[in-house]
Amino acid sequence: MQFVIKGMKYNTDNMENVAKVKKWYQIDNIWTRAAYPGKEVGRVYECELWKSEKGNWLLTHEVDYSKAMGEAITEEEARELLTRFATPIYESLFGELPEA
Repeated sequence: MQFVIKGMKYNTDNMENVAKVKKWYQIDNIWTRAAYPGKEVGRVYECELWKSEKGNWLLTHEVDYSKAMGEAITEEEARELLTRFATPIYESLFGELPEA
């Protein structure tokens, strides 16, 4: 898959597939605004987290079972997602988390 985001090309064929994570995305359309006025409506998507050789991060997921969506994210957000959904992978990339 290839995405162009803010003038940069992200090609998953040339990136490392780091982990499967989950993220909530807002759904804002005429139907959700009519059904839930004044409320934020969304859903959680199963996503794949990718890392480029240059250290840039990409989050991908499918919408409507056919359309691929890509979002460039910061390393900070990638770390947060890995901490929540793939702790062993986080620790292999960034070091062990301290014990409570």
